[in-house]
Amino acid sequence: MDVPGIITPQTTTPSIVPPQATLRKETRRKKPLQAQVSKSLQLSMSVSLPLIRGPFSKPSIHGHKYFLTILDDYSSYTWIVLLKSKSEVKLHIQNFISLIENQFEAHVKIIRFDNGPEFLFKDFFTSKEILHQTSCVYIPQQNGRVERKHQLILNMARALMFQSHIPSNFWSLQLSMLFI
Repeated sequence: MDVPGIITPQTTTPSIVPPQATLRKETRRKKPLQAQVSKSLQLSMSVSLPLIRGPFSKPSIHGHKYFLTILDDYSSYTWIVLLKSKSEVKLHIQNFISLIENQFEAHVKIIRFDNGPEFLFKDFFTSKEILHQTSCVYIPQQNGRVERKHQLILNMARALMFQSHIPSNFWSLQLSMLFI
């Protein structure tokens, strides 16, 4: 029954859609971050230049003056470790490598540092069979990915600090909240 002013659906023959058209319209699902990181770590773990930033003019509320950024070359996954002094770097790098080996069942193959004195513990790397590479002194262009990541981290922390109107000694909390 046709009612004036109301459009009724017409029965039409279904159109034949080529299979290529349906494939183009499909979207790819992203894998969860944990799956991406663990897959990349299982393939090869190549850590790109853990880099230290600091000392900050005001220590954090917990006494941290530095932070260490560790970047996976394959997945670009980033770890941030807060430090009270540069002498803690050796302990944190050793803990990080054991974390990767135990948690992800992967072997760190290559680790790149600048020639800072806080990274001089080659005996540990030889015992773990890790290739230790160094970049040239005072040439940050050789570790551009980590430098850009550092800049991103600092800009995000500054924006959070500015927007939240909290005192500047809470910078360590802002850093730890960035990648949650």
